[in-house]
Amino acid sequence: MKKLSAIVLALTLMVSLLIGCGGSPSSEPATSGASGAEQTGAEVPSVVLITGNASDKSFSESAANGLKQLTEQYGAKTKVIEYGNDDTKILPTLEDVSGGEWDIIVAIGFQSAEPMVEVAAKFPDQKYILLDTQVDHENGANPNIYSADYKGNEGAFLAGALAAMVSTSEEMPNADPASKLVGFVGGMDITLINDFVLGFIQGAQYIDPEMKVITSYTASWTDAAKGKEIAKTMFDAGCDVVYNGAGGAGLGALDAGKEAQKYSIGTDSDQSLLYEDDPEKANLILTSQLKSLDKNIVQVVERYMNGEEVFGTGETLGVAEGIICLSNNEYYQKNVPQDIRDRITELEEKILSGEIVVDTAYGMDEAQVKEIINNARP
Repeated sequence: MKKLSAIVLALTLMVSLLIGCGGSPSSEPATSGASGAEQTGAEVPSVVLITGNASDKSFSESAANGLKQLTEQYGAKTKVIEYGNDDTKILPTLEDVSGGEWDIIVAIGFQSAEPMVEVAAKFPDQKYILLDTQVDHENGANPNIYSADYKGNEGAFLAGALAAMVSTSEEMPNADPASKLVGFVGGMDITLINDFVLGFIQGAQYIDPEMKVITSYTASWTDAAKGKEIAKTMFDAGCDVVYNGAGGAGLGALDAGKEAQKYSIGTDSDQSLLYEDDPEKANLILTSQLKSLDKNIVQVVERYMNGEEVFGTGETLGVAEGIICLSNNEYYQKNVPQDIRDRITELEEKILSGEIVVDTAYGMDEAQVKEIINNARP
């Protein structure tokens, strides 16, 4: 039985690598319907996404790509509605699209949870998908909402391990093996982002206990100039690799990496593929930690089409489900040495088997979180 379980785990990992992380998602946001390419016999629902900026090359764009895939695969009627940077528009936007032409309404981010719960109660026949945070589903609560959050700390562990191996490698031309220093640019100093930070620190120090990690926050999801300024300071301090978890603000960290001729790790979307018109920058983005909202949306809609009672349930998804992973694209294959890539695969297997349990900020005392972050600083 143990041997069979090991085989299943290995197969799951292979699927995650080849399908979950190996694709090349488009950088274009979803557009309205087309006639179906793949027929299943099930009725195809119409789907609308409300988000701040569907072209952020990060979190929101991943969700928008999920709608594009639904159109391409099933001919679904889809639409993306952008409300900009004003979160107070989430509730009225949800109200505007509810109870009308859309079968399923998708919203993303913790800031959408309270508005969605309020609106969903007013429209009990409307179906909703909420991603990157969960709502209460106990005792039949929120029966028309599917919600999912993610083990971002698992992907961050892999990103930290990769950063440490790159920083200490003699094969990486833009790294100084003696520096033992990497950086993390976060969006907000909140549990969601610090969950990434703890995983990143743990992964880096799993490879080398002497590895130091500088952590700083933009206090914004959109201020790319601030992200660039912070990352530049990190590179100037000697960081070989900077990993961003700051949404659109993190794009500035990628700009700083190009200017410093140092390495970056992207997040949420496969960010090196978004800069194929700038090969210098793309080749310095070694990989991205994918929080595959696109894949999650497609899977939920497919389950609904197959008659599964998916609404009224919540899930926490990670490496085992192929939702959290490092992108495995041409830049990763070309710029990351084979021995490092093999080690990342080994670490994925250890997460899948439970041999590695990644630290999480959820449920941890805030003082303890800060102690771990501060102790990792140089």
